Amino acid sequence: MHCFLLAAAAAAFELNYKSIAVTAPRRVVSAADVDAKFDEVNRPYALVGVEGPAVLGLCVFADVAFSAPGFEWRRENYLVELLDDQAEPFGLVSTALADAAVVDGASHDFDFDVDLNLRSALSPEFGDLEKGATCACSVAVKRVLEKRPDPRSDDEKKAIIGERLRARAAADGEAAANAEIRGFLRRETGEDWAHISVAIADRENIDLGAVPAFLRERTTVTWRDA
Repeated sequence: MHCFLLAAAAAAFELNYKSIAVTAPRRVVSAADVDAKFDEVNRPYALVGVEGPAVLGLCVFADVAFSAPGFEWRRENYLVELLDDQAEPFGLVSTALADAAVVDGASHDFDFDVDLNLRSALSPEFGDLEKGATCACSVAVKRVLEKRPDPRSDDEKKAIIGERLRARAAADGEAAANAEIRGFLRRETGEDWAHISVAIADRENIDLGAVPAFLRERTTVTWRDA
């Protein structure tokens, strides 16, 4: 069966797949894009990793979930400031994580009862937690962090943001180009990508996983602004 599929795919290869031309979208990162991202993420402080356990006054970067009858609240990659004098339930969370001395990679689960005092101190996001309910909280800590004054200027921060945005745009463009190459080969050969890639790997004596890079190196891409 394998030989039959190879023969079928190879038979359809009457084109020169070593010289392909495609058009693909690529986003151009503008100064306005950088400014918008800067306005979104800029903070007057830097978050620095801490070696050791969490204590009050630090922060944790974590996946956080609360669950109670009729209520669910989940956030991934959420920054929790460990302050015991903030709106609930994060005052409770802060105390629980500090008491547990959580470290990078740790998980901590606990329950708390929603009594009248807690109910009155809840932040608006948790207004649907009913008095008398028991709420389960799960925190998967990724990093324990400390806030420190950020010595970088706005221009330095924007330069970093611009570099990251351009790298992301380039990676997205390459992914789009590879998709166009696959689509071109499927249309020209009438075969699906699995058969095409196996046939090329066999013909060129390369690993199957190396086929996309092999084709990309031999493809002329005309970029259009996305």
